[in-house]
Amino acid sequence: MNETNGFDCPAKRTISESLMFIPNLIKLLYRLLESELVSATDKTLLMGTVLYVLSPWDFLPDVVPVIGQLDDILLIALVLNRLMSSVDHEILLQYWDGHEELLELLEKVLDKAVIFLPPGVYQKLIKKSQGQDFKNAEYI
Repeated sequence: MNETNGFDCPAKRTISESLMFIPNLIKLLYRLLESELVSATDKTLLMGTVLYVLSPWDFLPDVVPVIGQLDDILLIALVLNRLMSSVDHEILLQYWDGHEELLELLEKVLDKAVIFLPPGVYQKLIKKSQGQDFKNAEYI
C-alpha cells in the first residue's frame, strides 16, 4: 500500500525494523564470520562467546535473576564491540540488511558497554587480546 491511504506509515516501518533487528544482527554476524576481513582471533572470540552463552555453566549462574544474565550481556557487548570496531564501517554497511541508523545505534550502545567494567577486567578481556597497539580513549 502507499502513504496516501494510511497503510504505509513511519510507525509501521519502525515496528517492522525493530522486529527485524535480531535477525539482521544474526545475519551480520554470520557474514562477518564468513568474511576474510575478520581476523581469526575475532572469529574465535565470537564463537567462544556464543558457546559460553549457550553453555549451562556460567561465571554467574543464569538461575540468579538479572545478575545471572549480566555476565552474558556484557560479554556479548564487548565481543561485538571489538568485532565491529575491527571491520571498516563501509563493510559493516554492506553486510547489514537493516537501516543504517539502527547499525549506528548498535555501534554507539556497544561503545558504551565498557563503562560497566572495571579497567582491570577490560584490560584482560579486550586490550590484551588486541595487542600492544590497541588504544581505547575510555581507558588510556
